[in-house]
Amino acid sequence: MSVEAFLMKIKQKISGQDAAVFLAAFLAGLAAHLRIFMSDIPNHDGLSGIHFDQNMITSGRWFLTVACHISTDYTLPWVIGLLSLFYLGMTAVLLCRFFHLKHAYSGVLIAALLAVYPSLSSNFAYIFTADGYMLALLLAVLAVYLVEKSPKGFFIAGLLLGFSMGIYQAYLAFAMALALYGVCRGWFFGRDRKANLFLTARYVGMGAIGAVFYYLMLQILLKIQNTSLSGYQGIGSGSSQGIVSILVNVYQDFVVHTLGGNILAQKGPMLVIMAVLLLAGLLTLAAAFVQAGGLHDPLSLLCLLAAVILVPVCFNVMLIISPDVTYHSLMRYQWVLLPVCAVAVIDRYADALPVKKAAKALPWVGAVTTVVVIFSYILTCNVAYFNLEKKFTKTYSYCLRLLDRIEQMEGYTYDMPIAMIGVVSEDTFPSTDLTVGVTDSLLGISGDYLVYTAQNYQDFWEYYFGVTVQLVDSDEIVDIYNSEEYQALEPFPAENCMVIVDGVLYVKTENKE
Repeated sequence: MSVEAFLMKIKQKISGQDAAVFLAAFLAGLAAHLRIFMSDIPNHDGLSGIHFDQNMITSGRWFLTVACHISTDYTLPWVIGLLSLFYLGMTAVLLCRFFHLKHAYSGVLIAALLAVYPSLSSNFAYIFTADGYMLALLLAVLAVYLVEKSPKGFFIAGLLLGFSMGIYQAYLAFAMALALYGVCRGWFFGRDRKANLFLTARYVGMGAIGAVFYYLMLQILLKIQNTSLSGYQGIGSGSSQGIVSILVNVYQDFVVHTLGGNILAQKGPMLVIMAVLLLAGLLTLAAAFVQAGGLHDPLSLLCLLAAVILVPVCFNVMLIISPDVTYHSLMRYQWVLLPVCAVAVIDRYADALPVKKAAKALPWVGAVTTVVVIFSYILTCNVAYFNLEKKFTKTYSYCLRLLDRIEQMEGYTYDMPIAMIGVVSEDTFPSTDLTVGVTDSLLGISGDYLVYTAQNYQDFWEYYFGVTVQLVDSDEIVDIYNSEEYQALEPFPAENCMVIVDGVLYVKTENKE
C-alpha cells in the first residue's frame, strides 16, 4: 500500500465529528494550559524532575518510565504539552464514540470539558510527568471503548488497563466509572438481557485481567530491579481501618468533594450553574428511564439501585485500595465525568421528556451552562498558573538573597556541608498568595514558594544559578536541629541566621517557634 493510499484509508475512518472533537480538545487545552507550556515554571517536585528517567517502580508505576520517555527524560514543557493535548484529543474522540452522541456540538462540549478540567492544572504543574499521565488516561478510556466495541476485545482491554495502571493507578477510577455508565446504559435501555449480561461480564473480565496483569508485571519488575515498594501513599502496606470505616470514608469523601471540593465547581455562582447542569442531566435520565419502562422492570430497578451505591465506590476506589492515601487533585480527574455524562445524557435522551417545550429547552440549558462551566475552568487553570509563576519569581528572589548571604559567610567554602530544614519562615515572610480561594485544592500550585526542603534549595541553586552546594547527611539533621547552636539562630534574613559549627554551616530559615 502506498503512503497516499494509507493516508486516505485513515482519513476515511475519521468522521467530521471525530475531527471536531479532537480539535475542540486541542484548542480548549491551549486556552487553559498554554501559559505553562510556554514557560519554565516548575513546582517543588519539578526542581528535581528537570532531568529524570521516571523510574517510579517503587510507587507501583512500572510503565511510567516508558510512557514519559517518548518526550525524552528532560522537562520540555512545549513538547510535553503538545503530546498531552494529542492524548487528550484522542481520549475525547473515544469517549464521544462511547457515548454514541447524536449532535456534534455535544462532542465539542465534552472534549472541551475534558481538556480544561481544573485538576489538569495540577497535572501540568508536574509538567515533567504530565504526558505520561495523559497517556494513562487514554489507555484507560481505550480499554473501556474496546469492551463496548468488540465482544472479544475485553482481553486486550484488560492489558491496556494494566498498562494504564502501570503509569498511574488513579485512572482506574475513571475507567470504572465509565464502565459503570456503559453497564447501566445497557440495562436501562437495552432490550437484549443476554447481551447486557455478557457486556457486564466483559467489563468485569477487563478489570480482573487488568488487575492481575498489573500486579504480575509489578512483581516481576521489582524482582528484576531488586527493589520493593516504598510504602509511599500507603502503597503495599495494609490499613488499620475496618471495611465499614473505609466505606464510610468513601461515601463521605464523595459527597464532600462533590459539593465543596472547589474543583468541580468554584464556590458561589459556579456551584449553582453546575447544579443546574447536573440536575438537567438527571431529569433527562429519569424521563428516559421511565419511557423505557424501567419502573416496571425489576432488573432495571436493581441496576439503578446498584448504580447509586457504586458511583462513589468507583470514583473513590483508591480509598479502598489504599485507605491511608492522601487523596489529592491529581487523583480526582474522574469528577469531570459528572458534567460530561450530563451533556451526553441530554444529547441522547432529551427527546424522552414528555413535554415538548422541555425537550427543546433542556438541550439549551445544558449547552449554555456547559459553556459557562468551560469558561470558568479555563479561568481557574490560568489563575493557577498565575500563582505558580509568582511562586517561582518569589522563590528566585528569595534564593538569590539567601545564597548571597551564604557565600558572604566568613569561612564558608562550596565543599562545606550545609544543614538546613528548608521551610520559609512565615513569621518573616508572610503569605502574599492572592489565589487561595481558587487554588487551595490544587496540588502543587497554591502557596508562596517552591522550596520546602533542603533538597529543593540545592536543586534550585544548581539548575537556576549554576551553583552546587553540599548538604549534610539526612541522618545528622535531627541532632543538628535540636542542638543549642541551631536553636539560638534567628530565621533568615536576621543577622544571626547562620553559623559555622565543626565545619558545618547551620542555616535557619523556618519560623522561630
